[in-house]
Amino acid sequence: MSASKFDEVHKIGNAVDTITACLGAAVAGVAMFLPINFSWTVETSPYRLASLNNSVPRGAAIGVIVAVVVAVLVTTYSKPMVAWAVALGAAFSMDINHFVGRHVSSADTLTTQNYLDSILAGVLLGALGAAVLRRPGPAAGFAIGGAGFFVYGDLAELLETTDGDPYSVLETPPRWLLGVAVVLLIFSTLRNRSQPKHPSSLTTVIELPVTPILASMVLALVILAVTEWLARQYQHAPDVGHAVEIGMAVAATLIAATAAAMLLPGRDGSGVYLAVSLVAAADAVGGDSRPGWSIAALLVLTALGLLVGRRLPSMFIAISLIAGLAVFAMVKSANNQGFVIAASSAIVALAAGYCCGAAWPRYAPSGVLAIAALYLPSIITALPHDSAEWPPAGSANHQTLAGRTALAIVCGSALGLVVLRRIRPRSRPKPDHPVAGESVADI
Repeated sequence: MSASKFDEVHKIGNAVDTITACLGAAVAGVAMFLPINFSWTVETSPYRLASLNNSVPRGAAIGVIVAVVVAVLVTTYSKPMVAWAVALGAAFSMDINHFVGRHVSSADTLTTQNYLDSILAGVLLGALGAAVLRRPGPAAGFAIGGAGFFVYGDLAELLETTDGDPYSVLETPPRWLLGVAVVLLIFSTLRNRSQPKHPSSLTTVIELPVTPILASMVLALVILAVTEWLARQYQHAPDVGHAVEIGMAVAATLIAATAAAMLLPGRDGSGVYLAVSLVAAADAVGGDSRPGWSIAALLVLTALGLLVGRRLPSMFIAISLIAGLAVFAMVKSANNQGFVIAASSAIVALAAGYCCGAAWPRYAPSGVLAIAALYLPSIITALPHDSAEWPPAGSANHQTLAGRTALAIVCGSALGLVVLRRIRPRSRPKPDHPVAGESVADI
């Protein structure tokens, strides 16, 4: 094969891997986030209502931990096929879970199937991250898929879910989307099966880094616990302001983010701070309904933000964009016009993409944690609201309180970023044996 033909085939294969990474990350994110309107549960038992609602943030927390564990395990191998094969197995298993759930389960088992879906989504996200985060094109696709579908938020209309059908939970993500992801993953797995293994890797002692796993556990479990705790405070005393409790929840969130950031190598923890802040600001802005076609525009804006972030990375710009969103949430009206919703969505998309580009990780599991953290709950979702829908679409009082709370998290994260950049070197020191070290991380 001539050099020109080889380059052309390589470019086509790289493009396929990029599309696969984008769609796979989107499928995993949708499965962990489960953005369903639970109004149908009004006619069911309180236990089932509480169980299914609680499984949403808990499933996301489990998925985040699983994603980082899988990313760490898979990154210890130097053959790309291992990562792609694990991702393919997870996507195929998700498809089976949805198929079986539609045909043999009862509504009482939906919570269990949601947990299983979240675990498999974590495996898919972690394996994909380990496979592509050392390659610029596919890594960009992974970031766009994970962050872009987080930006869209309200997927109920896009995924054609129905309020009156409890089995609509099994349609997130829809089976047609899962089917496309499985087909693409088969192609990418076959394409990467013949990638050579580094000769020196056979003599490399593979060490399992525990710190990224600890970082994911601290971040996910603390944020989940403090969110549920704050929600219980409002349930027990709905007419009280709970300013002290909110302050404690903000402090706990920042402590968890700081602990996770410090456990990651180098400055990779910047992505954790940005993810926690972005989730809070986006939740404060609200999940106003958007037409299904707008997902394409939001993905383009996310990609544009990613490109700018890669070319002109700046933590100051990134945190300023997120702070602007929090301030906007404080002043915006509860009943927004269409152009206000469109503008806020565009800014969230640009901010998410820019943060992904500016906080580009050196270690694949760090990037997996930052993307997966976008699907964790935030204490904003625990604040009181008049609506019975999930996620809430806000009133004026809720917006002001949510905006102030989000801004407090953003300010704390900004301080954490300053400290992180002062105590960590700009780049990690070069190892004594660069080839062997690279064979472990460069998948």
